[in-house]
Amino acid sequence: MGIQTYKKYIEYIKSTGISIVVVGGCWFLYQLRQVSQILQSSVPTNVLNMEQPQSQYIYVDDPRFKDMFRKIENLQSSVEKQSLSFSHIIMKWWKSFNRSIAYKLLYMAQHGNEWESIRALYTLNSLKHLKDWHYQHIAQMLDAKTAISLARMPNVNSRFFLKPPYYYMQHKLHDVIEKVHQLLVYLSSLCKNTHPCLIQFLNKKFKDTYSESLILDHDLTSIGLTASTTIVWDEELLQSCVQALCHHSCLEQYSKDIVDAGGLPLLMIIKKIFHDNINVCILLAKIISNISLHSEYLKDIFQAGWIGTLVEWSQSSDIRLSAPAGRALANLDMDENKYVKYPRRIYLLHPLHKTKANIQLDVVFLHGLLGGVFITWRQRDLNTPAIGVIDPLTIQDGINTFSSLIDDQSQEFLKDLAYDLTKHEWDRVGQDFEIILDDCPQNNNLKTSGPFSCSGDDACMKKFQHDSQHRTQCWPKDWLPEDVPSLRVIGVNYDTNLSMWTPSCPIEGAKTTMSERSKEYVKKLLTAGVGKRPAIWVCHSMGGLLVKKMLVDEWKNGDKNDICKNTRAIIFYSTPHLGSRVAALKQTTQMVVWPSVEVQELREESPQLLQLHNEFLDMLKEYPMEIVSFSEIKSTHVTPLKVPFQFVTPISADPGVGEFYEIAQDHLSICKPANRHSFLYQKLLSVLKHHITPIEKTSVSPVMELLSLSSKLF
Repeated sequence: MGIQTYKKYIEYIKSTGISIVVVGGCWFLYQLRQVSQILQSSVPTNVLNMEQPQSQYIYVDDPRFKDMFRKIENLQSSVEKQSLSFSHIIMKWWKSFNRSIAYKLLYMAQHGNEWESIRALYTLNSLKHLKDWHYQHIAQMLDAKTAISLARMPNVNSRFFLKPPYYYMQHKLHDVIEKVHQLLVYLSSLCKNTHPCLIQFLNKKFKDTYSESLILDHDLTSIGLTASTTIVWDEELLQSCVQALCHHSCLEQYSKDIVDAGGLPLLMIIKKIFHDNINVCILLAKIISNISLHSEYLKDIFQAGWIGTLVEWSQSSDIRLSAPAGRALANLDMDENKYVKYPRRIYLLHPLHKTKANIQLDVVFLHGLLGGVFITWRQRDLNTPAIGVIDPLTIQDGINTFSSLIDDQSQEFLKDLAYDLTKHEWDRVGQDFEIILDDCPQNNNLKTSGPFSCSGDDACMKKFQHDSQHRTQCWPKDWLPEDVPSLRVIGVNYDTNLSMWTPSCPIEGAKTTMSERSKEYVKKLLTAGVGKRPAIWVCHSMGGLLVKKMLVDEWKNGDKNDICKNTRAIIFYSTPHLGSRVAALKQTTQMVVWPSVEVQELREESPQLLQLHNEFLDMLKEYPMEIVSFSEIKSTHVTPLKVPFQFVTPISADPGVGEFYEIAQDHLSICKPANRHSFLYQKLLSVLKHHITPIEKTSVSPVMELLSLSSKLF
């Protein structure tokens, strides 16, 4: 009985408590409402919303506008309201998510460690569906270090970088030339007038009395008379000034003076004037690349707006412009290239951007006499018809027979049909054949190993059609990275002359002898990091002699830089180991031509060349290397009269060691493969693959990159 009474008391207490809570809550809400009404009646609370945008209306009480409002309402009512689909909602959410994640990735790139920063920039570069104002906002948030890292991302969007300050201002040509003239005068004073070329240019183009001539000219014009001036202030004069600036910046000790003198914004103004002139843009790119050796000026280059311009130029199809622009970006990227710089005349051909691949091998290309990176290593022009199972001449004859009976559209249809039949026939039977490579050697020694042919299903045959339609200006840059990953390709430029009459800059020291060139370029290649990993040298003509001289000099000095130790192979394209006939000039001809030191050193049976070759053979005994040599057997047509002349004989091109091939090409085309199907290229490819360790490709999608970074972002 007592237990039941206790339970009743408990129920009474619970019901009483609930009633008190409910009544108390209602009373509290009532009091809160009363206080709110009192405040609204005494204080205008709408002043608290002044920061929020308020809609403002203009009430028009004019019968003339009533019809117009009715038309607008009718137009609005006639527009059908589109219902948002599920896919549209998902896409809208994804774009919003991309925008929010972009800012978080930028923050991680600027404040994370090196590994997190690189991954964040890769992911940021892969984001899509960003608006222009998002790119502009991110560009305003970039600092110089992050901007240069982002600029070296593959296929980076140029909208990530701001336009130069005052880019849209208009400048008069006369004022720009005057500023450039003042800059050149100031640079001459900074170097204490020790650069003869700059002094000569100023004396020639800007005479001391030019200001007086302008004043006199103005006075005569005001009274209706004219005076002739010797200086024409036009774009040609401005272009000459840019050439003088480029030449002055080539001297490393003087290139930083351009920045100290405030020349970077002025160069940007010149770029705006000559934005369609490829030659001036190349000069400007060389100036910036010379300045980029001084990484302490990264902030100045960034603030002047040059990062975005370098990105644009590095993506150019003209290698003369993309190579110096890519070199400048690589030099400024201090995170990736802490101990590596690419000096003047050393071009990084691949990779031009950051890469996740591990570089295993350096491939260094050196041209010959009067050659160059952008001249020697071009693809050779084809004069022969393409390979095919069905004779194209037969097809063409059949089309021409009926050309009078069918219209143009039908002819195009027949051509397409013929191509499809050819391709179908090749796909059906091509894999059962062995294809002889182009430029197949006509003679070789016993050490040769080929390859001399490839099967129909080989990769080079699959790319044959693509190469015939897309020609390359530099096959080491375009072909090698595709066929052999994990390479760093470097091109070396050096000046050569046939005659001593050719003018040169006195301050550069006129490094013309083989010994002087060897010291200069060993130093530059060491600066570029050559010797730190395995390397293969590819050289044409005189370039092979320079490679031999550099290796022999390093060998004599104890190979302190490991260049000989890390050299795996040398490919010689018509290198005159025993001299060349180009130096065989008669005594009377020498008096007129005055052959240069390079030409004199190339004489056949030259004692210096014979000694160099013997020392090279001795070096190979201590440091074995794979040697492959190609020799020309065709004469080269020189002079406008097309006189046949064989620069290098097979006897001189054979070093007596390694593989030796005689190719039916002349001296200029021996280093220019017609396509990937050429033996000249396939043999080099086989040597490179022999010294590369295959690595399985692991590609990670941008979505997976984003998911892996999510723990850091959120």
